[in-house]
Amino acid sequence: MQLISSLNLAQIEYLSRDRFISYHHQLRLILSLGKKVQNILEIGIYNSIFTEIIRQAGYQVQTADIDSNLHPDFILDLTTDFSLPQDKFDAIALFQVLEHLPYEEAEKALKKLAAATKKYLVISIPYNCQFLGIQFKFSYVKRSKYLLFHIPRFWSEKPICNQHFWEMGLKGYPKKKIINSIEKAGLKIKQEFRDQTHPYHQFFVLEKQD
Repeated sequence: MQLISSLNLAQIEYLSRDRFISYHHQLRLILSLGKKVQNILEIGIYNSIFTEIIRQAGYQVQTADIDSNLHPDFILDLTTDFSLPQDKFDAIALFQVLEHLPYEEAEKALKKLAAATKKYLVISIPYNCQFLGIQFKFSYVKRSKYLLFHIPRFWSEKPICNQHFWEMGLKGYPKKKIINSIEKAGLKIKQEFRDQTHPYHQFFVLEKQD
């Protein structure tokens, strides 16, 4: 896995409008878990924007990453037989990370993270699809209305990002397969979400099964 700090990403390009849409939903989904969720572990931090946002919202947050240049609280390689403090974190957040691992390794990591969290795993993964989105915005109506037509690119094996091993929707990675991996890890889907204006990021709020 190539370290993100070695990619020389231009901040102005990385911090796109679509990425800020995802930051909004990351925060919204954590808030939706209620006040009993206070201790969060974020895995895969890069610029720590999400961490700083939820800290300002009153959460206790620790970070983990494979890249020591990002100065996380834990150095964590998800492809190893890693361990995390048990029953410490009410929720573990993992946004756009699992696809950077071979799928079999991602499945193993998901199972270990399910064992480590007290209650929730909040993740996003890329959804590779062809889509047409239409937004309707009216005067004096606070919320826009949307129509989204989409079809997974099941005929293709090529991820949008060359740093990804797989993406949901591509040949061999239908949504059914991802859901099966979630269930095998001992998790159930509490909610799922995809923004109509940026459907490339598919969010799942996963709850540990008793």
